[in-house]
Amino acid sequence: MPDLQDLPTLETPPTAARITEMREKAAAKDETVQVLLPTETDPPERLVVSPRGTCVLLQDTRTASFNPSVPADEVADALSA
Repeated sequence: MPDLQDLPTLETPPTAARITEMREKAAAKDETVQVLLPTETDPPERLVVSPRGTCVLLQDTRTASFNPSVPADEVADALSA
């Protein structure tokens, strides 16, 4: 897993389009894709997307997980709430 300082940080919560893009990138590379989310928490929250399309919201432990069958717009809504 990369160091947190090496991960890109989003300016706003990810949109459905961004989540779809991350799922496609992870599948194409056959490896997880991660970004830091805009929060005030320490450690910061990060979104991890697996090659299968599973989206996991992490801080120091998992706080939410979204199976590939969960539409990207529902994941985006949950992350911006």
